[in-house]
Amino acid sequence: MSSFSNNESRLTPFGHASTGLPDPGDASVMQAHLENQSLKAQIVTQTQLTHLLTHQLATPLTALGGSVDLLADPDLAVAHRQEFLVVVQQQVQRLQNLLQDLKSLRNLETGTLETNPVSFCLKGLVEEVVGTLPGSQVGYNLSADLPLVRGDRWQISQVLINLLSNAVKYSPDDGLIEVGAARQPSGWVEVWVRDHGLGIPASDQPHLFERFYRVQHRDRHTIQGTGLGLSLCKLLVENQGGQIGFESTHGEGSRFYFTLPASDR
Repeated sequence: MSSFSNNESRLTPFGHASTGLPDPGDASVMQAHLENQSLKAQIVTQTQLTHLLTHQLATPLTALGGSVDLLADPDLAVAHRQEFLVVVQQQVQRLQNLLQDLKSLRNLETGTLETNPVSFCLKGLVEEVVGTLPGSQVGYNLSADLPLVRGDRWQISQVLINLLSNAVKYSPDDGLIEVGAARQPSGWVEVWVRDHGLGIPASDQPHLFERFYRVQHRDRHTIQGTGLGLSLCKLLVENQGGQIGFESTHGEGSRFYFTLPASDR
């Protein structure tokens, strides 16, 4: 009887080594294999997305359901009724934010988000966005020679809103927040938002721009969010041709920065 050694490949009836992969010489089979692998990857992604989205919906819907049940009690005191109405308003706003972020992500990924790049004054946009955060301590560090930048003004405003809102949210002691911008030697303009709040644990930092990812740490268990803001920021910045990054030390704060092309590049 003939046998195969451990070093020999078993041959198919057509003389090809059996590797479990389609014959690379057969283009149609190889294409079908690649499409099958792509389909499997899409299924895994959609399953993860469904799981994460279900989790994001569960908390506000549970809070809404409980509050509505209590509000239906005719004997509920006026003060308690007002408390539960505030909860309802907060959770409805949370669901609206989630929906808006999902729509923006979908439009970016499908290429249907309209982009209108223009040259504009970054200082004016920064002051405009900071004005939407009443009561927050925000300091400015904008270079005097800051050039005009080029990009979609609305999309960049959404990046600033997200980063500044996060800085406020993760600064529980109302510490000073700084927003700055300066021209880099490369000709690009770097914009940053710095806070002195909770910071990000080192183990969470590699995942920060992943969709729906939220840091799970006891120092922020009462802080709500969708986990979509930073992934949306990344897509919006890259849509302008720029890059986004951060530096952070847990317990000491974070500095998020992104780049935009100067108008005169």
